[in-house]
Amino acid sequence: MMLLAQTMDIARFIQIFLVQGLAGLFYLVIAYKILKRETKGSNRILSSFYICVGFAVIINVVYAFIFVEEIVYILHVTTYYLLCFPLVFLLVFVLILLKSEEVFTPKLQLILIVVFGVLLVGLWLIPNGVTINESTNWKPDWSWTYLFYSLTVCSLFAIFPTIFLSIKLYRKFEYKELKKKLKYFLIGISSYFFLYFGTSISNTLNDPTFRIIWSLLSLPMLVSLYFVYFGVAKNL
Repeated sequence: MMLLAQTMDIARFIQIFLVQGLAGLFYLVIAYKILKRETKGSNRILSSFYICVGFAVIINVVYAFIFVEEIVYILHVTTYYLLCFPLVFLLVFVLILLKSEEVFTPKLQLILIVVFGVLLVGLWLIPNGVTINESTNWKPDWSWTYLFYSLTVCSLFAIFPTIFLSIKLYRKFEYKELKKKLKYFLIGISSYFFLYFGTSISNTLNDPTFRIIWSLLSLPMLVSLYFVYFGVAKNL
């Protein structure tokens, strides 16, 4: 218990239990609502996004209480993998809205998801990419190589295409009401991208002051994340 108190500073408490903990519960509830409403292909894809992140957060909260280096390393990388992997579901979801499932078939969706998942396996293969043990006060300390690989894969193969196609979809809509709803969706996914970039940079810098600042900056994103559901899954 004393070791837990020493490692659980205010920044980490805010980041894990407030930001990520509350967001995780939020995601699981929203996934349930989406699937309960209708189980069509686009709903399954979007609910998969929420489910992945929800499980990632649960794992992250669990390993905050573990102080065995090998186990913590595995759980940390698993958590980060599950936070990166859902990015492809946002891309697939936007492609379905833009092209329809008749054009962007379930087979093509699966191929895109698998390719992205395989690329993310590299997160496990980078030598000395992540250090998390007693010497880092049980906080993740990433190498710049690890950060660069993550940002390259996630940005080029998921984030940038999702933003580009979402803007294209927005321009395609003619009705003001649909445009308004898609604006909420864009705010929501931008919030998630913001959390992804901020958390990745924070783990690489491993600076106590930056961690505190980032923890406070990420709190307002909890509200914005609801807009993914409010803008699209709930209305379109």
